[in-house]
Amino acid sequence: MIIDTRENLNFYFGLSKGLDCALSVLKHYNLSYLEPGRYLDFPIEGSGTELRIFEPGLVTDEKAVPWEYHEQHIDVQFVLGEGDELIGYAPRSELSGWEYHAEEDVAYTAEDCDYLPIRLKKNDFAVFFPQDAHRKVRSTGPAGYRKVVFKVPVLGFKVTL
Repeated sequence: MIIDTRENLNFYFGLSKGLDCALSVLKHYNLSYLEPGRYLDFPIEGSGTELRIFEPGLVTDEKAVPWEYHEQHIDVQFVLGEGDELIGYAPRSELSGWEYHAEEDVAYTAEDCDYLPIRLKKNDFAVFFPQDAHRKVRSTGPAGYRKVVFKVPVLGFKVTL
């Protein structure tokens, strides 16, 4: 997991082509002009990186949203505009009862656990890897605030042990 601000994006380039695409977009593009929706191979055709822009509903009940993780993708999340989100993080190995949906590359569980709270506000981003369980705990802001999520393929990610 990575949590940082937009001004520090340069520290994270070079881990994978797909992650570089997502970080470049956050660094150089004004995404507020894009309509909510899915943008495949954004910004580089063949990168496999998908951009999703949401106008999420506000969440006030921390148990309303299940935990999730992704096997084949890395999530890069960024709050666009004046909303903010409190996201729970826990190592996925600390939770059980996962139901994996391969067609959507997402696993869910409603199990409860202690978690690290992460607050994302304007110009903050978080990167969640396959080992990272996450869920939205709370969100605030004007109705219709926007959230950016990049789905970055794990394939080609540089891992050294």
